[in-house]
Amino acid sequence: MRAPVRAGLAQLAVAAALLATCPVPTHATASRAEAGDRGLRAMGESYESAVLQALERRRERRGLRGLVPSACVDALAEARSRRMAVRDEMVHYPGLSKVFGRCGGARVGEIIARGRGFRDPAVVVRAWMESPTHHEVIVRPSYRQAAVGAWRDEHGTVFVSVIFRAP
Repeated sequence: MRAPVRAGLAQLAVAAALLATCPVPTHATASRAEAGDRGLRAMGESYESAVLQALERRRERRGLRGLVPSACVDALAEARSRRMAVRDEMVHYPGLSKVFGRCGGARVGEIIARGRGFRDPAVVVRAWMESPTHHEVIVRPSYRQAAVGAWRDEHGTVFVSVIFRAP
């Protein structure tokens, strides 16, 4: 196992479909000063697209349908990863039930990552695939939509959240 993946596995949180109700700030309500104080930067569309495409390839290898991007779920994934970066924490989204209220659906799940070795989208996806719990979420056939949010702090630590939704 390569060193970045091994280190990344140690920093992954256990994946679960969480159904709590705590409010989570969105881009509009998060403080710009908070982000500026920690030197936060969004990883950008190309990084997030690369993560989503790598997840789709892993699913397709198992005969599963691809994941469809969701603008509704994307707003929540972005807010989630940004909040983790602002707070320098790695915890699952406590308000994942908001996905049901805003976007509808039958099931929702999340996988998250935090680490300096995750600047390469392939490394974070490989780490998730080598974790049985994360792997299970990624290849769950009922998930048809997904969105990725990713932010980086001033030290180069990358915070990634992928939210999956079953219609």
